Amino acid sequence: MKFNNLKRNLLLTTLLFSVMGGVFAQSDISSPYSRFGLGAVKQNNTSTVQQGMAGIGNALFGGSMLNTANPAAYAAIDSLSFLFDAGFYIKNVTYHTNNTSEQGSNASFDYANLGFFLTKWWKTGFGITPYSTKEYESTITGDDPVSYAEKFVGDGGLNQVYWANGFNIANKLYLGVNSTFMFGTIADETTIYFPDSVYMTHGRRTTSTSVNNFKFDFGAIYTIRLKGNSTLSIGATYSLPMNFNSKRNVYVRSIKSYSTASETPIDTLVYRMGEKITVKYPKGFGIGVTYRKGDRIMVGMDFNWDNWKNFSFAGSNDSLQNSWNIAIGGSYKPKATSVSNYLKRMTYRAGLHYDQTYLRIFDKSINRFGITLGLGLPMPRSLSSFNVAFEIGRMGTTENGLVKETYFNISMGISLHEVWFVKRKYR
Repeated sequence: MKFNNLKRNLLLTTLLFSVMGGVFAQSDISSPYSRFGLGAVKQNNTSTVQQGMAGIGNALFGGSMLNTANPAAYAAIDSLSFLFDAGFYIKNVTYHTNNTSEQGSNASFDYANLGFFLTKWWKTGFGITPYSTKEYESTITGDDPVSYAEKFVGDGGLNQVYWANGFNIANKLYLGVNSTFMFGTIADETTIYFPDSVYMTHGRRTTSTSVNNFKFDFGAIYTIRLKGNSTLSIGATYSLPMNFNSKRNVYVRSIKSYSTASETPIDTLVYRMGEKITVKYPKGFGIGVTYRKGDRIMVGMDFNWDNWKNFSFAGSNDSLQNSWNIAIGGSYKPKATSVSNYLKRMTYRAGLHYDQTYLRIFDKSINRFGITLGLGLPMPRSLSSFNVAFEIGRMGTTENGLVKETYFNISMGISLHEVWFVKRKYR
């Protein structure tokens, strides 16, 4: 067993991403759209490998990869393998309105996963990744009946820690379940003030909600053997609808100044601490198909749908709509066994996706489109690899006074593959 190498690699990788998590802010770039629902929900719960293929994963599996999009894929982990995968991202966004544009950039931790076998029919794994981010600041103005302004500010987000289990029911059928603990705090603040009047009283409402609860996802993958060394896999996932019991603090007060730095409170109108509320989390499902020809060619397509119309946050829905996503992606490895040509051992990935997000504002659906490219760089004399993915895309529209976002993402990750429980023979 290469136990010393395993400990060294895990230690170095853990330290690397711990440092990055501390240096870079854990929140995403400010987006006005994160004001609604649970914030800007992460597009897909996938690794850098999958992000290079537009995030496909419903029917994707392999003995040396971790696919957190479908827990059934864990059942395919090789019985002698210990897998560790971690990544971070760099994001650059330009916000466009009818009158102006503005840029923002950020880098942050993305995910950390591990997987290993328990028995021949049961494989397991653990992971952590952000789920959503609230990070926005916007102001609207009006003059009916007097000149006024409303300022909206939000921050915080939710994270998820999950325990994935995959079961090999038969040679062609895998089943899986994800037990996920979601936790975090999201805060919203609304201030209304009257900039042209020294006699009007201003007001501010602040809410802070803590979420700590479990949700469960299920998956299945069925594989059909074709001629030669080709296979066709069909996968499906299902997320249970859940009611999260949460606690919220509400503070409403009248103030003399609308500047937080020099705010002078006049009166407290509402003050409720630890108020119990319910967050109704929606159900969702996904289906996918993947064609694989040996270790060289893989092509897949996914469709996902979530019932956000049934979402509610303390009884409010925020006028959300059902979301759906379609993604097509694939990979190509010229010759995995090539000794003299490193370029032939690399994996080349590409994909595209189109999403209807859960946002519908001013009767306009906020949609997203992206094109992705990726590379897998194998490490010398190892099954481990360094992976990088690039995505360029856009989200939203400038119609009806809304904001269009054009973005460029870089995701970088390291996948460590160690061999456990090998009995060495000496002669």
